[in-house]
Amino acid sequence: MLNARRCGAFGICVLLAVLHTWPLALHPGRYSRNDNADTELNEWILAWVEHQLPRDPAHLFEANIFYPAHDALAFSEPLIVPAIMGAPLAWAGASPVLVYNLVLILGFALTAFATALVVESWTGSLIAALVAGSAFAFNTHTLKRLAHIQGIHIYGLPLALLAIERIVQRGSTRAAIGLAAYLALLAYTSGYLVVFATVMIGLVLLTRRAPEPEAAHADTQYPTPATV
Repeated sequence: MLNARRCGAFGICVLLAVLHTWPLALHPGRYSRNDNADTELNEWILAWVEHQLPRDPAHLFEANIFYPAHDALAFSEPLIVPAIMGAPLAWAGASPVLVYNLVLILGFALTAFATALVVESWTGSLIAALVAGSAFAFNTHTLKRLAHIQGIHIYGLPLALLAIERIVQRGSTRAAIGLAAYLALLAYTSGYLVVFATVMIGLVLLTRRAPEPEAAHADTQYPTPATV
């Protein structure tokens, strides 16, 4: 039942992503924001990563731009994670515009869904979770950044927030491993996201603390007659 609920929640997030980017889904291979140079840059980055990964992954950052400079891919966002998502389409012959648009819609949906998972774990309410996921993924800031796919694939942020909270509250090794994975996810999408995550983690560490042991808490709140 839980898996069915989450599949349904993800389906709602995909539908919201299509609606919020409408009419992009009508002709994702033709409609574009190629009037914006950042869109063209990010389409090229995705295409380069998808081209180079199966051919020479050890030289992934040696992009075919700004010769004779080395590691030119590092001059901008690497977008490796979104590129991997779009790689099967690119390898099947899809155009850079089609790949970009579909990965953009997927990024919206994943961001909404990841936020919903976090809020559901806090509240137990799927409705509250979907409202929060919608607000985080679809807002004035994100919907004006269709040219910046790195600003849409931000699902690592809410997941990292949940992981650091569980580390503080439970000392969870599994959460620590998850946090490392989410930070890597962010780093291989955008350097800015790692900075944002670092600040977020610092704020959690400053404002949250591990709960006191239950016995100690009981002694403090309910002194026995012998201690009164």
